Amino acid sequence: MRPDARLALLAALPLVVACGASPSPEAVVVVPRAEPETIVIGPPEPLPARVALEWEVYGDTPTVAWAPDGARIAVAHQVNYLSTPDDSGHVGIDVVDIRKGLPRRVHQGPGYHPVWLSNDTMAFGCSPYECSNGEGIYLLEEGGRAQRVLERGVYHTRLAQGGGVLFFSGFPEEEGWMVWDRAARSTQPLRGVPKSSWKPPVSALVDQCPSKVGARRVDARGSKIVVRDDETGKSHALGSFPPWKLEWPANGGVIKPCLSPDGRYVVYFAKREGSGFVGVLSVDDH
Repeated sequence: MRPDARLALLAALPLVVACGASPSPEAVVVVPRAEPETIVIGPPEPLPARVALEWEVYGDTPTVAWAPDGARIAVAHQVNYLSTPDDSGHVGIDVVDIRKGLPRRVHQGPGYHPVWLSNDTMAFGCSPYECSNGEGIYLLEEGGRAQRVLERGVYHTRLAQGGGVLFFSGFPEEEGWMVWDRAARSTQPLRGVPKSSWKPPVSALVDQCPSKVGARRVDARGSKIVVRDDETGKSHALGSFPPWKLEWPANGGVIKPCLSPDGRYVVYFAKREGSGFVGVLSVDDH
């Protein structure tokens, strides 16, 4: 892969992310990391009306995805693979159940862009830069260990329309955007998308942390996280948090906040004194 193509690839990482009383950063509950253990799914519990959680995240390019149940969020602790070597002791994927608050490590080691295929099955990708001789798509069943199901240079995994895994086939195959079909265990290229386009084809994916759900949308305005209702035209700020700006590329901008599948909660990204944080806030209670 040409150096300029590699730069373009990283630059295309999807960025996810009238005022009432707003919580200060001090009002957010900062939760410690739990010891690694298997998450056991029990009977469904009601989602909390009020959520104000925040936890520290390792790396410089975090990615998140909400589970279909709207109660759990996967967070990938990952780094800019072009300039920072992975630390296998810190990189990995956590799942946070907002009903309990504690991050649980479900995968230790390189892996990024988690994708929920169901409430008990996750997929994620790993490129040759992080997983030399181990690149590809991995499946992680609830209570199990990650298993590689596709050997290929995989980048930017997302949930595809129809339930497969959408990914960019970069170095070394360089075949452009493709979909891995779990049932057929096969891959198909996306038609009508140039192989040189690093931008995810929006019509082919399901956003698992969207910026808009129904009439509700969220955005970052400076340090404020602002929610707007397109039907009423009203906006309100959930709070002020130091924005997390991508260190590379220089024009990468701020990591944007995003919403849960039902629009009840906002995920935000903040940077304080060199440390990165991911938080979840309930919308209607702030």
